[in-house]
Amino acid sequence: MLAEKQVLRDRYRIQRQLGQNAGRRTLLALDLHTQKLVVLKILSFNSGFRWEDLKLFEREAETLKSLSHPAIPRYLDFFELDLPAQRGFVLVQTYIDAISLQEWIKRGRTLSGDEVKHIAKALLNVLSYLHNRNPAVIHRDIKPSNILLKGDRSAHKVGKLYLIDFGSVQTAVREIGTMTTVGTYGYMPPEQFSGRAFPASDLYSLGATLIYLVTGTHPADLLQEDLQLQFEPVTNLAPSFVQWLKQMTHPNRKQRFSSAQVALATLEQPVLQNQLLESSTKTAPLTLQQPDHSKVSLYKNAEILEISIPPLDDSELSGYAGELLVDFASYCLFYIGTCYVIYQIFFGFLPSTNWFRILIYLLFLLGGAYGVWKWFFMLNADTCIRIDRKWMNVTKTAFGIQRRFFRASRNSLCKLTYVKRLYRPDGEAGITEVPPELNIWAQQRDRVTGNNIISYRIGQSLVPGREKQFYGYLTTGELEWLAQELSNWLGIPIAKE
Repeated sequence: MLAEKQVLRDRYRIQRQLGQNAGRRTLLALDLHTQKLVVLKILSFNSGFRWEDLKLFEREAETLKSLSHPAIPRYLDFFELDLPAQRGFVLVQTYIDAISLQEWIKRGRTLSGDEVKHIAKALLNVLSYLHNRNPAVIHRDIKPSNILLKGDRSAHKVGKLYLIDFGSVQTAVREIGTMTTVGTYGYMPPEQFSGRAFPASDLYSLGATLIYLVTGTHPADLLQEDLQLQFEPVTNLAPSFVQWLKQMTHPNRKQRFSSAQVALATLEQPVLQNQLLESSTKTAPLTLQQPDHSKVSLYKNAEILEISIPPLDDSELSGYAGELLVDFASYCLFYIGTCYVIYQIFFGFLPSTNWFRILIYLLFLLGGAYGVWKWFFMLNADTCIRIDRKWMNVTKTAFGIQRRFFRASRNSLCKLTYVKRLYRPDGEAGITEVPPELNIWAQQRDRVTGNNIISYRIGQSLVPGREKQFYGYLTTGELEWLAQELSNWLGIPIAKE
């Protein structure tokens, strides 16, 4: 362990510890060459070390080296630490003598609506600088403890603000297959739980931080409705500012401001704020509502999304009796034909003893019974789609038996496609809509087929079988509603094909 007054690299004399978490320590040190205080961020090769930590640490150093903004710490040095008791890497950056917003709130400081707006404007200017770089720099961990406030409040300004801790920084839109979930629960937007981050993700985190400043409550402790933070009851803000904060923290990143510059312009111009307030009261909701009479149930919070799709009831099945009868007859004919072919092949080489033939007949009979059982199981099964922070699982339950039909890690979920096809059976019938399909794609290898991309489909198919299984009947409205719910919660856009 490093001790106070110890000198690293014959230059940096340790003064005291500023912070510590798994595998990392942040120290205050005196630069003996310049006689200025600096910050040492140390990544140690200890038992909890991960290569992903080193990748993020090196990315932080490279990012800081490329940045030059008065509200961001400056990169000073980077070197390897090689001591008998400790090994690792050290990042040196400028020290900012200021207190975090989180600490100010803990000390009892209250902020007015105008002061919170000043904080928002200052940080939006910093985000504009970061997001406009090529490639864009996404902080991914904006929160009260990573924003420093220096100086006493004046009549017009709250003080100087600084954005620190670029340990979770991302410098480009993440490619599929390299997703890592970073950030702080409560300040992370929904899409970041699946390892994806965009400039709009920083806007959400900033909005959640501002909500913390005006409520004094951690965002994770606030009530949520459709993943939207419900902070209005515990604040006394102008309606236009409330609507601005709600748009900053909208669960769907596409419903947030398109950029930090647009968010800043809207905040600074009362006309735009009034338009935002008026539009929020006159237009339809930003999210689709569950269709009336829908029997699909959906439960969600920040950790879990669960969709339950019941089987068709008798009244619904009666409308598809003809289609079901054709499907069942097709299945039976296929099975009988297959058995006949096997019979012709095997019986030419098998003994003609009656008991052996009876055994073969029994095997075929059991196989057919299983096929019929499987068909009725799929027809009567409740489908449950459950996604948590680690996995997506699809299970079907009927007659007290549960079977799993799909499993993929959440980080591998990479695409949502909504397919809506049309066909014209004849000249008189006109165009008839083919039941739509919603597909959830995962970037991982299928053990059966060997494919690198697998998918689960929700559609209107009533045909059981290996290639096209029974997935439950859903209306177009239900599928569109579920498509948007999944898109909002996972942070994955819907690709319409």
